[in-house]
Amino acid sequence: MLLKWVLAVLAVVGGFTASGIAGSIATDALGFWSLPGAGCCAAFTVVVVAYISAPDSKFFAACTALVLGAIAAWLIVEPSWYPESYGERGAYQPTHLPLITTYIGGIAGLIVVAVHNFGRKPNNSLKSDSAKPSVLG
Repeated sequence: MLLKWVLAVLAVVGGFTASGIAGSIATDALGFWSLPGAGCCAAFTVVVVAYISAPDSKFFAACTALVLGAIAAWLIVEPSWYPESYGERGAYQPTHLPLITTYIGGIAGLIVVAVHNFGRKPNNSLKSDSAKPSVLG
Protein backbone atom coordinates (compact mmCIF):
# COMPACT_ATOMS: atom_id res chain seq x y z
CA MET A 1 0.00 0.00 0.00
CA LEU A 2 2.89 2.36 0.75
CA LEU A 3 4.24 1.89 -2.77
CA LYS A 4 0.86 2.91 -4.22
CA TRP A 5 0.85 6.11 -2.19
CA VAL A 6 4.45 6.90 -3.19
CA LEU A 7 3.50 6.40 -6.84
CA ALA A 8 0.45 8.63 -6.33
CA VAL A 9 2.65 11.42 -4.95
CA LEU A 10 5.04 11.02 -7.89
CA ALA A 11 2.10 11.21 -10.30
CA VAL A 12 0.92 14.44 -8.64
CA VAL A 13 4.40 15.97 -8.84
CA GLY A 14 4.74 14.95 -12.48
CA GLY A 15 1.30 16.29 -13.32
CA PHE A 16 2.08 19.55 -11.53
CA THR A 17 5.28 20.01 -13.52
CA ALA A 18 3.85 19.09 -16.90
CA SER A 19 0.63 21.10 -16.55
CA GLY A 20 2.43 24.13 -15.14
CA ILE A 21 4.73 24.20 -18.16
CA ALA A 22 1.86 23.55 -20.57
CA GLY A 23 -0.30 26.24 -18.96
CA SER A 24 2.55 28.72 -19.11
CA ILE A 25 3.19 28.00 -22.78
CA ALA A 26 -0.52 28.19 -23.65
CA THR A 27 -1.18 31.50 -21.91
CA ASP A 28 2.01 32.98 -23.31
CA ALA A 29 1.02 31.88 -26.82
CA LEU A 30 -2.33 33.62 -26.33
CA GLY A 31 -0.49 36.81 -25.39
CA PHE A 32 -1.30 36.80 -21.68
CA TRP A 33 0.92 36.81 -18.61
CA SER A 34 1.98 33.20 -18.18
CA LEU A 35 2.21 32.97 -14.38
CA PRO A 36 -1.56 33.04 -13.64
CA GLY A 37 -2.28 30.52 -16.40
CA ALA A 38 0.45 28.18 -15.21
CA GLY A 39 -0.82 28.33 -11.63
CA CYS A 40 -4.42 27.68 -12.63
CA CYS A 41 -3.54 24.68 -14.80
CA ALA A 42 -1.14 23.25 -12.24
CA ALA A 43 -3.60 23.55 -9.34
CA PHE A 44 -6.43 21.96 -11.34
CA THR A 45 -4.17 19.09 -12.37
CA VAL A 46 -2.80 18.49 -8.88
CA VAL A 47 -6.28 18.08 -7.40
CA VAL A 48 -7.57 15.85 -10.22
CA VAL A 49 -4.44 13.67 -10.37
CA ALA A 50 -4.46 13.29 -6.58
CA TYR A 51 -8.05 12.00 -6.85
CA ILE A 52 -7.30 9.65 -9.75
CA SER A 53 -4.04 8.24 -8.44
CA ALA A 54 -4.95 7.77 -4.77
CA PRO A 55 -5.32 4.06 -3.97
CA ASP A 56 -8.15 4.72 -1.49
CA SER A 57 -9.83 7.71 0.21
CA LYS A 58 -9.77 9.45 -3.15
CA PHE A 59 -11.87 12.49 -2.28
CA PHE A 60 -9.93 13.02 0.95
CA ALA A 61 -6.68 12.85 -1.04
CA ALA A 62 -7.99 15.50 -3.45
CA CYS A 63 -9.02 17.77 -0.56
CA THR A 64 -5.63 17.29 1.07
CA ALA A 65 -3.89 18.13 -2.20
CA LEU A 66 -6.00 21.29 -2.46
CA VAL A 67 -5.13 22.45 1.06
CA LEU A 68 -1.42 21.64 0.79
CA GLY A 69 -1.30 23.19 -2.68
CA ALA A 70 -2.99 26.36 -1.43
CA ILE A 71 -0.41 26.70 1.33
CA ALA A 72 2.44 26.02 -1.11
CA ALA A 73 1.03 28.54 -3.60
CA TRP A 74 0.79 31.17 -0.87
CA LEU A 75 4.44 30.60 0.04
CA ILE A 76 5.73 30.43 -3.55
CA VAL A 77 3.61 32.93 -5.48
CA GLU A 78 3.03 35.68 -2.92
CA PRO A 79 4.08 38.43 -3.34
CA SER A 80 3.79 38.91 -7.11
CA TRP A 81 4.28 41.91 -9.34
CA TYR A 82 3.02 42.62 -12.83
CA PRO A 83 5.72 41.90 -15.44
CA GLU A 84 7.75 44.55 -17.23
CA SER A 85 5.77 43.93 -20.42
CA TYR A 86 2.76 45.71 -18.85
CA GLY A 87 4.62 49.02 -19.28
CA GLU A 88 2.61 52.01 -18.11
CA ARG A 89 -0.41 49.80 -17.37
CA GLY A 90 1.12 48.75 -14.07
CA ALA A 91 4.53 47.14 -14.53
CA TYR A 92 6.11 46.17 -11.22
CA GLN A 93 2.90 46.90 -9.30
CA PRO A 94 2.01 44.33 -6.63
CA THR A 95 -0.81 41.95 -7.51
CA HIS A 96 -2.59 38.89 -6.16
CA LEU A 97 -3.72 37.72 -9.61
CA PRO A 98 -1.43 34.65 -9.83
CA LEU A 99 -2.51 33.46 -6.38
CA ILE A 100 -6.20 34.04 -7.12
CA THR A 101 -6.08 32.16 -10.43
CA THR A 102 -4.19 29.33 -8.77
CA TYR A 103 -6.88 29.04 -6.10
CA ILE A 104 -9.60 29.17 -8.77
CA GLY A 105 -7.91 26.31 -10.64
CA GLY A 106 -7.70 24.20 -7.49
CA ILE A 107 -11.32 24.84 -6.55
CA ALA A 108 -12.44 24.05 -10.11
CA GLY A 109 -10.54 20.76 -9.89
CA LEU A 110 -12.21 19.95 -6.57
CA ILE A 111 -15.64 20.70 -8.06
CA VAL A 112 -14.95 18.33 -10.97
CA VAL A 113 -13.77 15.66 -8.56
CA ALA A 114 -16.76 16.16 -6.24
CA VAL A 115 -19.22 15.87 -9.12
CA HIS A 116 -17.55 12.65 -10.20
CA ASN A 117 -17.27 11.25 -6.69
CA PHE A 118 -20.74 12.08 -5.42
CA GLY A 119 -22.51 11.71 -8.75
CA ARG A 120 -21.81 7.99 -9.00
CA LYS A 121 -24.58 5.61 -8.14
CA PRO A 122 -23.84 3.14 -5.34
CA ASN A 123 -23.25 -0.47 -6.25
CA ASN A 124 -26.24 -2.25 -4.74
CA SER A 125 -25.29 -5.58 -6.20
CA LEU A 126 -25.72 -8.58 -3.93
CA LYS A 127 -23.10 -10.55 -5.81
CA SER A 128 -19.84 -11.21 -4.05
CA ASP A 129 -16.46 -11.01 -5.72
CA SER A 130 -16.28 -14.81 -5.92
CA ALA A 131 -19.56 -14.91 -7.86
CA LYS A 132 -18.16 -12.86 -10.74
CA PRO A 133 -17.60 -14.89 -13.91
CA SER A 134 -14.01 -15.64 -14.64
CA VAL A 135 -12.28 -14.85 -17.91
CA LEU A 136 -11.82 -18.55 -18.63
CA GLY A 137 -15.18 -19.63 -17.86
